[in-house]
Amino acid sequence: QTYAAAVQMHKLASLSAELKSKVQDAGSALSDVRSRVTQQVIDAAGGGAAEEDEIPELQQHARIDASLRRLYERSDKYMRALNQVCEMSRALSEDFANVLADPALGQAASAFKAAKGPHAQADSTVLGQVLYRNVFQPVRREVEGRKDFERRLADRKKVRLDYEAFRRKQVGLLQSDPTNKSVYEGNLEAAAKTFARHSEGVARDVAAVNAERQQMLSVAFAGLVLSQLEFFSSSAGGPPGGGGQP
Repeated sequence: QTYAAAVQMHKLASLSAELKSKVQDAGSALSDVRSRVTQQVIDAAGGGAAEEDEIPELQQHARIDASLRRLYERSDKYMRALNQVCEMSRALSEDFANVLADPALGQAASAFKAAKGPHAQADSTVLGQVLYRNVFQPVRREVEGRKDFERRLADRKKVRLDYEAFRRKQVGLLQSDPTNKSVYEGNLEAAAKTFARHSEGVARDVAAVNAERQQMLSVAFAGLVLSQLEFFSSSAGGPPGGGGQP
């Protein structure tokens, strides 16, 4: 009987260990399920916090805005360089006309000097005005003249950061207080819907501004090309204002 009791105790111990193992496995499985549910809630609420806004229209706006700021700086440099080229061309023509001893070259230098005289100076002034009006001024207006829109974008950033902070808090509560899971899930869902509506409004506004800027850039580029063509054709000796074309 003593042996039989020992065998029975061993069986009970083995059964107890097996049950304990099954309970642990069940607990792990439940924990995995909870983790998956929590992750699904996080994904439904908008995923992890992003460093940059993922709205395509805002990403396009950032690229256009960066290009406009470069154009603003470079178009100003271009106008200054254009004036300097005209000034130095006149100075070089005078130097060559005064120093060349060869009659043929002297005559050519005098003609070159005449081409860089008052008419050429007037042409360069007109070209500078065209460049300023068609390129520099519209670009500057876009860079400096949309203060209300910039405030709208700043508000968007604040809304996004507030939403991310709220979402993280609710997810933390969801993990630490699973008994009120339905409450936190409801909060996350409501916040996600509100943020989605805000995102849709921002996307519409930004898309409209992007379209206006693209139209302005098309006109400005045409103005730049025409100004350059006019400049080089007048430098080649074309009639003033006529582009050197027949």
